[in-house]
Amino acid sequence: MPPAIQLRPFTLADIPAFTAAVNASLDTLRPWMVWAHPDYQPEEAASWIAFTQQQRIKGEAEEFAIVDDRDRLLGGAGIRFAREPGQLAALGYWVRSDSQRQGVASSAVALLLARGFARPEINAIEILAAEENHASRAVAERCGARFIDMRYGLIVLESGPVNTAIYHVHRPETQP
Repeated sequence: MPPAIQLRPFTLADIPAFTAAVNASLDTLRPWMVWAHPDYQPEEAASWIAFTQQQRIKGEAEEFAIVDDRDRLLGGAGIRFAREPGQLAALGYWVRSDSQRQGVASSAVALLLARGFARPEINAIEILAAEENHASRAVAERCGARFIDMRYGLIVLESGPVNTAIYHVHRPETQP
């Protein structure tokens, strides 16, 4: 049974927990997240949180802290809205190492998809994952995303561009 999680906007009070989660999870974040590096600093977390607040104000994206029922920060997940007609909304997620393989990411993605599809202009949401990031790809598939294509260079890791798996989730059919 997946854990009970909630998504809530990041606040400046999350800086210590965010910093600690990143530093405790470098083994699983560094291969896939270029922003995750040894000795991640509170100032970096503060900058990210301020950026997410600006994105929310501008209506460009909504980034959330993934928290458990005790408000422990388990990771982050967000949705970026299409900037132009014809573009897709996109979502991403990460989970701290000690909370992985427990359904946290899948639960967060399910909540994000519901949030995204609550907006009438969103008919499809895209998830991108590095070809070798099997855990992230499995989350997309568990959440009903359909594999569309593999394309080189959509994701650039520390080692350079990689093959990127593209997944789409379409708006669920509404029942009459």
